[in-house]
Amino acid sequence: MSDTLAPGHSYSPGLTRLLGGSRMYRARRVLDLRSVLLRRRLAPVRAAWYRDLWLRTAADIGASCEQTPLGLTRIRRGPLETYVSRSDIMLDSPQMLKIVGDKPLSYEIFAAKGLRVPAHCAFSLPGIAAAEAFLARASGPVVVKPAAGSGGGRGVTTGISTAAALRRAARYASGYGRRLLVEEELSGASYRLLYLDGAYIDAVRRDPPIVTGDGRRAIRQLIAAENVARIAGKPVTALSPLLIDRDMLNTLERTGLSLGDCPGAGQVVPIKGAVNENAAAQNHSVKDQVHPDIIERAGALVRDMGVRFAGVDLIMQDIALPLERGEGLISEVNANPGLHHHYLVSDPDAGVPVARRILEYLFDAKVGVVVR
Repeated sequence: MSDTLAPGHSYSPGLTRLLGGSRMYRARRVLDLRSVLLRRRLAPVRAAWYRDLWLRTAADIGASCEQTPLGLTRIRRGPLETYVSRSDIMLDSPQMLKIVGDKPLSYEIFAAKGLRVPAHCAFSLPGIAAAEAFLARASGPVVVKPAAGSGGGRGVTTGISTAAALRRAARYASGYGRRLLVEEELSGASYRLLYLDGAYIDAVRRDPPIVTGDGRRAIRQLIAAENVARIAGKPVTALSPLLIDRDMLNTLERTGLSLGDCPGAGQVVPIKGAVNENAAAQNHSVKDQVHPDIIERAGALVRDMGVRFAGVDLIMQDIALPLERGEGLISEVNANPGLHHHYLVSDPDAGVPVARRILEYLFDAKVGVVVR
């Protein structure tokens, strides 16, 4: 979706002044156009990676695999066939995708199950005073994001500690939806646990994206070079580009850096708080490190919610401890979560072949399949 005004927005002159005027919108449109172009340039890499994944996995289990005119991949074994589209499989309904994609509603469900949720406040641009009051009460930085309908970290800004930064983040997030959310920023590492019909399959730790200085190039140039490498896809290390957005600018500002600064050789520079645009070197397989209490409670949550193919996101200080003792919480449940997070990891040999586990389950249990 465009990072300009969402369709149907109509703002008063006073609110237009809050948004920053036409100059800000022109700048946002330029940034958004660059983001769209980068995503489009990387789209063939993403499509080819998933096509090859399903082709290899189908061969491993003795199934055939072909592309259909619908743009779906058909995988057939005997009289059974299933259709996939990248990481989308035939289990969860469109309604379920909407439910888990709505963050305030998800938090209500988590809280009703006795789970801790981040302190948060839903708001809109006309009601931004509520978000400013939330920031004033907060004991630390906050995060602003679209409340629903935005995945992959789009529209998210972390590390907000001033009213001015909050307004900038809200303007940015509003390009992805009218309903916005401000919440406390939690300390800890980001984890993704994968479940299939309530059965635990895998876990990865997802660290924020970085660039490493060479003493010659500015951060902006290092980012551009990383995107060129990702688009080339030899080897594939990421399926999303590094986008210069409000979260990146805010993260750099917090460390006293800017896009024009030149880090020294070997200097590691965190460039975002959100993890979604990281690369394989920042993803780590941790399946055997997760405490049984976390595995069971996350599994019970997705079973009770009825999410059949689920990626459960957690923020934890220590994944080897029970949920509360590890000072963590479940931050999100995703339906049809990306499979690439479990393959594009720092140590591929330690990874779990999750696509094979999925296909074998679908065919053996005869769920999410068409019978010929």
